[in-house]
Amino acid sequence: MWPKTFAAIFGGCLISISVMLNLNHLLPLEVDTRLFLGLLMAFPLWVSAMVWCYASDSGWHAWRRCGGLLLVSVGFNTLFFFS
Repeated sequence: MWPKTFAAIFGGCLISISVMLNLNHLLPLEVDTRLFLGLLMAFPLWVSAMVWCYASDSGWHAWRRCGGLLLVSVGFNTLFFFS
């Protein structure tokens, strides 16, 4: 249970931050509106990532899920940063 908990807390937080950075770059809104939406959407996204980790069979499976999604999101962040 503890490996899934660590994956849910740390991996879910990193996923939430990374996805919110992607959305902050993609949304065609003013800066203050994007920041407000990011603030409102980050916590529910983190909770859903935590639930997704707890639904895994093992801690290793939870880390693989988080790592795969985080890799895709960080890839998009890198693409947006250099473009």
